[in-house]
Amino acid sequence: MQKTISLVVGIALVLLLGVVYVLSNNQKQVEQEDVEQQSVDTHNFKKVLAYENDYMGNNSNITNLFNNLPLSNHRDLVELDPDTLTFVVNYNTSGEEKVAIYNATVAFILIKNLEVIDMRFTDQSYVITRENVEEWFGDDFSSLNEPAVFKENVQQPIMEITTTDWIDQYTK
Repeated sequence: MQKTISLVVGIALVLLLGVVYVLSNNQKQVEQEDVEQQSVDTHNFKKVLAYENDYMGNNSNITNLFNNLPLSNHRDLVELDPDTLTFVVNYNTSGEEKVAIYNATVAFILIKNLEVIDMRFTDQSYVITRENVEEWFGDDFSSLNEPAVFKENVQQPIMEITTTDWIDQYTK
């Protein structure tokens, strides 16, 4: 009887250690994915497709979208102006052209009636319009919601080339 109890306790301890190990590894994986979502070059566009919506007036949807884009860990207050279809997002960090381009492109692809994004950083602001973004991509804009097409036409070029012409077009 004593051996049986010891055996059961031993098995329970091994199972408990296994569960703790698995949970610990899962937590590390989730933390790594969160870090990857903060950078333009490692952001996974597929993870934000769930926020696709016809209307920018869905406050929780657009806010959650920006909670899952690069620099979300520096995102501050947001404002919606339904009259002008404008979304204002404040960041408590310095401006980054690549992030502004990336986040605006994602937002215009996924939020169908969003017309203007005003990204306010501590040192500069970018006012980006749907019209300018669509003009930059031309006929390719409508296909950018496909993850492979998005990576090829948005994510990789942002990381490989200078973004001066790109941001000039977006903010003209």
